[in-house]
Amino acid sequence: MKKKKNVYKPKRHPHLAENIFSVFFTVIIAAFFTVIGYSVAKPFGEIGEAKDSGSSSNNAESTISYDKDAENISKGTKAYWLKDTEIESIESLESMLDKVDKNYNMVVIPLKLEGGKLNYNTSNEGAVLAESGNEISIASITETVKRYGFTPAASINTMQDNLYPKANKNSGFLVKSTKSLWLDSSQKDKGKPWMDPASSSTKEYLSSISGEIAQAGFEYIISTNVEYPAFSENALKEIGESVTESDRYLNLIDIINSMNKTAESKDSKMWIEIPAYEMLTGSCEVFQPILLNTQKYVLKIDLSKFNSEITCNGKKIDFSSMSINDKIKKICEETEKLIYKTSFIPEITSLTLTNQQKETIISTFEEMKYDSFIIR
Repeated sequence: MKKKKNVYKPKRHPHLAENIFSVFFTVIIAAFFTVIGYSVAKPFGEIGEAKDSGSSSNNAESTISYDKDAENISKGTKAYWLKDTEIESIESLESMLDKVDKNYNMVVIPLKLEGGKLNYNTSNEGAVLAESGNEISIASITETVKRYGFTPAASINTMQDNLYPKANKNSGFLVKSTKSLWLDSSQKDKGKPWMDPASSSTKEYLSSISGEIAQAGFEYIISTNVEYPAFSENALKEIGESVTESDRYLNLIDIINSMNKTAESKDSKMWIEIPAYEMLTGSCEVFQPILLNTQKYVLKIDLSKFNSEITCNGKKIDFSSMSINDKIKKICEETEKLIYKTSFIPEITSLTLTNQQKETIISTFEEMKYDSFIIR
């Protein structure tokens, strides 16, 4: 099936007695506001101002006090994304957090994994029915992350869920002729169902999960794998119109915007992860900047996909002989042709990166004036 390629082009005089009274009254009012104004204005005037201790040399040594939020804003988002594994206990989470460098100020906790498993004890009826949660309190996860000094962020794998469709068939893709759940391979090969973004059950479930996570104190939520399965020609025929229409991407947009609305209502910000390779080659269906309401994009740079000559934004670029840093620079430069630099946060993902390579990558981002990035 041909995927629709997205194209974007990247608001009178008074009497004497009255005059005397008027002047007298004006003097009193002026004196009042002078005293009050000075007492109020002075503290404001001192904000960010060096305090003189009697020596001019002390001015150079004066410091400015900031609150924690202002400090985080000035540092940008430097996030570390934990591995997508099941959190078996708070102790196991602590063990993961112990390994995170304290130079990071945010940690991304995978709370909905590929396959549909939830890394916390959910109260969502559908998730309980699907037995997708575990015994860990989500509040304790938030508390633990904050105790370690990190801003808590969560990731939600949206469509790659084979647990909830088994509990609620209407949330999965259905075979048109039999109304049975479509599986991504035959029963013999242990095929799995997927969430259908055209289903109202899917939208309600994912919005509910987003709300539950936001309510628990996660300040940021990243939606990942916002995509359709790689359908075979036979699967497209079996399922029918909902997956063969050229505007099917609108269902993905609707899901994300619904999740975003719920998260925002509970004071959490929703970001969406966009694969760099698919975006630059024009095959990322959900990349619709005009339609998406999420606050930012997380640009997933999977370095393993940039090892050859690739057509990006309509021109051929040979990545085969580039260093890791040159690849990152070129990918970000090409991305900036599609969206503003301030609209996305680059995310580096590779299982083979050494600590030294990660440090070099961070230096590259700083050199490129990116104050925010994610290492995964």
